[in-house]
Amino acid sequence: MIEALVASLIMSTCVAAMVSTLSFSQNMTTQSIDMGVAYNLARQTMETVKQTGFANTAEASVAAPVTTYYDGNMNSVVSGSLARYKVTLSVVSSTTVSGSSPVQPTTDALRTVTVKVFLQSTSALIYRMDSYLVNNGT
Repeated sequence: MIEALVASLIMSTCVAAMVSTLSFSQNMTTQSIDMGVAYNLARQTMETVKQTGFANTAEASVAAPVTTYYDGNMNSVVSGSLARYKVTLSVVSSTTVSGSSPVQPTTDALRTVTVKVFLQSTSALIYRMDSYLVNNGT
């Protein structure tokens, strides 16, 4: 009788350890996937800004960034409630043309571009990418 009790205790300890390892492994895989997707979304957003260029990229303050939502397959979605990721883009110029509407950078401005990717369900920042835009002199 005692042998059976000890054997079941050992078995339950082993099963609990295996379940714990499986859960840990699954969480690490999910985090790795989220990091990969976040990097790709940030890179895609940054490349779009670079293609738009210095003069044609709209100003977007840190307080009111451009926000786009994506599902788990990196498809843009309209509603934040359907999204897995939230991507914010801010473009801030060191100097702007006085009185311009919309706000325009001066030709000698340094434009700071910041892309942040958040996990929508927890609002946790997953990835951040920063770059600069400068005028090519034309």
